[in-house]
Amino acid sequence: MRRLSISLLLVVVVAIFGLGIALDVLFERYNTKVNDPLSQVRNFGQGLTSILNSAASPAQILAAWPDSDSFRAILESSSDLPLPSSIRQSFESGEAVVLESEQGVSLYYFLDQHDKVLALQIDTVSGSRHDGLAWIFTGAFYIGTLALVLLWLKPLLHRLHILRNTTQAFGAGRLDSRVKTAGVTYIADIEKDFNRMADQIQQLVEDNKLLTSAVSHDLRTPLARLRFGIDTLSETSSSDSQEQYFNRVNKDLNEMEALVNSLLKYASLDHVMAGVVKESVSIRSLVGECNSQHYDNDISIVIDDSSISKDDSLVIDGRIEHLATLFNNVIQNAIRYANHQIIIELKRSDQSVIVTVCDDGPGIPSNVREHVMKPFERGAAAGKNGYGLGLAVAVRIAKFHDGYINIDDCDRLGGALINIYLGSNRGLL
Repeated sequence: MRRLSISLLLVVVVAIFGLGIALDVLFERYNTKVNDPLSQVRNFGQGLTSILNSAASPAQILAAWPDSDSFRAILESSSDLPLPSSIRQSFESGEAVVLESEQGVSLYYFLDQHDKVLALQIDTVSGSRHDGLAWIFTGAFYIGTLALVLLWLKPLLHRLHILRNTTQAFGAGRLDSRVKTAGVTYIADIEKDFNRMADQIQQLVEDNKLLTSAVSHDLRTPLARLRFGIDTLSETSSSDSQEQYFNRVNKDLNEMEALVNSLLKYASLDHVMAGVVKESVSIRSLVGECNSQHYDNDISIVIDDSSISKDDSLVIDGRIEHLATLFNNVIQNAIRYANHQIIIELKRSDQSVIVTVCDDGPGIPSNVREHVMKPFERGAAAGKNGYGLGLAVAVRIAKFHDGYINIDDCDRLGGALINIYLGSNRGLL
């Protein structure tokens, strides 16, 4: 909106002041080339004043002067022309005085040698040519102003039309509809906000479908076991058997509770991250801290930071608690599939900080890599372990930090390679 307001202000200023000043300059230049009747009379009066002032009898010369249809020349006494002292001083020094009335225009010249005043009276000053020219330039001003405003409005109306069509398509159920922000636009912020809102709504709809599917699928088994256990408890009278079935029921309840907590945590992830303020986070230090938490397993985890300098902390703008969840989820996922070894490599590109997690496990086939990054989707080797939320949560957090995650083959260890790209690169600290 700031760009829209500034551009509108600039258009108005340029249209009114810039165009007005340009037309005034053109008018003045053109006006000097137009034969002005008043200028002609003024020049004539100065010449006639010089002749009469040097003559012995100016009245006789003026009487013998041929008549003119353009003006009338008469001699008056200087006392018949009352003037303020400030004007009279310049008048007596040789400057003409121009007075305009309903009858016409009069030019007065002082004859200092005879203490007389030469009056040249003009009935009307022809201004038709000037009036026509003024009307032309006035029309050009308004037309030019309108043209500039319409020229500014054209891309705005075009972008608003695109935004309207996109919102209608989105409202009609095509949730993948987005506004393409390419080209000239004054409402880029609004378009980006709409696309961000559309992404969130589409994600919410997809999450709702996934949650419904997960609840119906993952809760069905523990519910069936729970019902079976309750029925069995009601039929047995042995205390040992009751305790055994009670423990099974309690285990099923704990499993259901864990699943519900996982579902709620995933569903509220976007809401939780939306209200936080990013701060400087050292990825190098954070990865080391996350790695130190996974010491109680038989998998060897090595951090390879040889490609960056010792002074490079890989600092980005983010939230340390969410980034810690991201790295822990990816490392835990690698531990689950790895046989003996995991390598975590830290790198930097021009635009991103890159963290790769490589294991020596069975790897992830290319045809299911996009599939396993969706919530509640497990890899084939995972069996019944977990709920398939680890990578899905990591993908969400990476997106919040202007990044993304992809899966590839690990050439060093032969297993899966998880590439984590994080933006907002702030350089060395």
